[in-house]
Amino acid sequence: MNTEATNESNSEAAIDDPKRAERITDEVRIYFYPKIIFLLPTLIYCVLAACYLELAGTDGSPTSTQAQTVEATTESSENTEVTKEVVESNTPEATVTIIFMFVFTLNLVVMAFDFPSNRFLALIAFVFLAMAGLWILSEKNPELMGGLSDFISSIKPAANGAFFWTMSIMLGILFLIMFFARKLDYWVIKPNEAIHYHGLPQHSKRYSAHHMRFEMEVNDIFEHLWPFKAGRLYIRPTNEKNEYILDNVLNVRDKNERANQVLSALQVQLREDAEV
Repeated sequence: MNTEATNESNSEAAIDDPKRAERITDEVRIYFYPKIIFLLPTLIYCVLAACYLELAGTDGSPTSTQAQTVEATTESSENTEVTKEVVESNTPEATVTIIFMFVFTLNLVVMAFDFPSNRFLALIAFVFLAMAGLWILSEKNPELMGGLSDFISSIKPAANGAFFWTMSIMLGILFLIMFFARKLDYWVIKPNEAIHYHGLPQHSKRYSAHHMRFEMEVNDIFEHLWPFKAGRLYIRPTNEKNEYILDNVLNVRDKNERANQVLSALQVQLREDAEV
C-alpha cells in the first residue's frame, strides 16, 4: 500500500509540474575530440581563399609576383637601345598565402602548447604583431632595416587556388572522419545513471549517478575562445578509484552545468521520495 501511494504521489507530482518531469528525464551527451578540431579556422580560411582566388580570376600560377616587361626604345644616329624594366607587383596569391601562413602558424601554436593564463595570450599577440610590423616596415621603408629588410622582402611565398582547394578537401575529409569517430568513445549522463560507450564493436559501462562528481577546467585560453569554448572535464563515478579525464570538450561550461543539473534533479527526486 505504501509503495502504491508513493508511486501515485510521484506520478501526480510529475503531471502537476511538467518542467520537473522533463528535467528529470533529460540526458546530456558528452563528446570529446582530438587536437585536430582546432584546425577548423584553417579549414574555413582555405575554403574562403580558394573561392576568392577563383573569383579573382587568377591564372593559377604559383609565382608570387607578376613580371611586366616595359620596353623603352631610344633611337639615335648610331644604334637603338632597348631597355627592359621588370616591374614586380603583388598578386592575390601572395597576399592570400601570407595570411594563410599566419592563420596556420597560430593554429599550430594553439595545438602545440597550453596557455593557461591571459599573460600567454598577450605574449603571443605581441609576437605576431611584431612580426607583422617588421614585414610592413620592410615593404614601406626598406632602407630603415638594411639587410634584414632585403631578406624579409625576398620572402614572397604564394599558392594558387588548387593548393587551397586541395587543403580544404584534405582537412574536410579529416573532419568527417573525426565527426564519425567521436561515436566510438562518449558519455551519456542521465538522472539515474552515467553510461560510458566505447570501442568497436561498441561496449557500454554503466555507473550510478548518485554522488557522481563533475569538474571543469579551462587549461588553455586559446582553446576556450569562441567558437570552441573547449576545456577539460573530470568525471568521478561513485565508488570508483579512477577518474575519467575528457580533453577538448566543446562548450565545456554548458556541458558541465547541464550534467550537474541532471544530477541535482536526481537528488531532489530522491529527497522527495524519502520524505513521502
